[in-house]
Amino acid sequence: MQNSWDVIIIGGGPAGATAACTLRQSGRRVLVLEKEKFPRFHIGESLLPYNRPIFDELGVWGKIQAAGFMAKRGAQFWMGDGSRHTRLNFARGSFTEFPESIQVERARFDDILLRHAEELGAEVREETLVTGYDVTKEQVAVRFRAKDGSESEAKAAFLIDASGLNNFTANREKLRDYYPGHKKIAIFGHYSGVQMTEGEEKGDILIVRRKNSWFWMIPLEDDKVSIGLVLDLEDFKSMKQEPLAVFEDAVAATPTVRDRMIHAKAITQGHVLSDFSYTNRTLVSDRVVRVGDAAGFIDPIFSSGVMLAMHSAQKGARAVSAAITARKAMTFALKRYEWSTKKHVGRFWQFIEKFYTKHFAQLFFQPSNKFRMVCAINCVLAGRPEMNFATWWRLQFFFGLVWIQKRFALAKPIEIG
Repeated sequence: MQNSWDVIIIGGGPAGATAACTLRQSGRRVLVLEKEKFPRFHIGESLLPYNRPIFDELGVWGKIQAAGFMAKRGAQFWMGDGSRHTRLNFARGSFTEFPESIQVERARFDDILLRHAEELGAEVREETLVTGYDVTKEQVAVRFRAKDGSESEAKAAFLIDASGLNNFTANREKLRDYYPGHKKIAIFGHYSGVQMTEGEEKGDILIVRRKNSWFWMIPLEDDKVSIGLVLDLEDFKSMKQEPLAVFEDAVAATPTVRDRMIHAKAITQGHVLSDFSYTNRTLVSDRVVRVGDAAGFIDPIFSSGVMLAMHSAQKGARAVSAAITARKAMTFALKRYEWSTKKHVGRFWQFIEKFYTKHFAQLFFQPSNKFRMVCAINCVLAGRPEMNFATWWRLQFFFGLVWIQKRFALAKPIEIG
């Protein structure tokens, strides 16, 4: 077994595969260690328009197109009682260069990315569990266990942690911090027979706002929809019910979802993910870089997960490749990667933490494009990584209005439900 690599990557999901592709494009020797066997079920199926330039740069867009994934041209936000809704049309955002995205079944999508990394020359070992790592001045040594139980070690100049919510290196270095007051649980599955939007709005994701929780409804195929409920972990515990029972009770109490699921049949259901919103205090240390969900994860309400994962992985991998060329364990470019990634995540978090408040909803569900504020919101929620001054000041103005709305009624008061 070869035991000397340029980079070892933990995890073969979108972040790990993106990092592997990017490094191979720079001619680096790459080993990817993935604990599962692909394809495998995964949540996080709704992508954003700014995934597209990354697909093009990786050279994988043709394969994704050939897979026939559902086109996504907009995102709809509904009140649970059906009384109000608003739609973000990506094609109508004057600051948004990419007019559409895709909805993906992650088993197929992730497999396409990982196989593409292999075709570019990365060595991928699936069903391989990383058990530990040691960092010295000159290298990183990674220990792992294969499916047959055999133990091995490989060495590299850098380790990229793309282990997802397992957060492998950050957990061992005790770097994980949860967002205060934001411990959530998601209960989800795939369903057939769901009535979704048609025509120009076919493929839209539906976000359904309830008083203290929300549903996602993501069309994956003509007759397959991913549906999930996100609620506070403490609220879930207080109900003292099984997750599926909580999900079904919430559906029955939410007309917007219930009416669309009248004829629904479960394909798979009752999946659970909890305590998933966190940040890591640092994303880089000597010879170790965290990307994707291993860099931190935020509430999925605006479908930012895959886009943020791939963007951070591409930027992080480029900084790692440059550090290898410079023969340094730490560089300014790696620190800049950390800063820019946290800033990008922070833009989404600014929306997420306010989305759960009543005064934000009162403005968000009664949008006005005066001063092109909706266009600026569209741009951020489409995933644009860099923000120019034209979008920045409009967003600051919008959040200023949200602050005023909390104290004075600028917009008509509406009930959340």
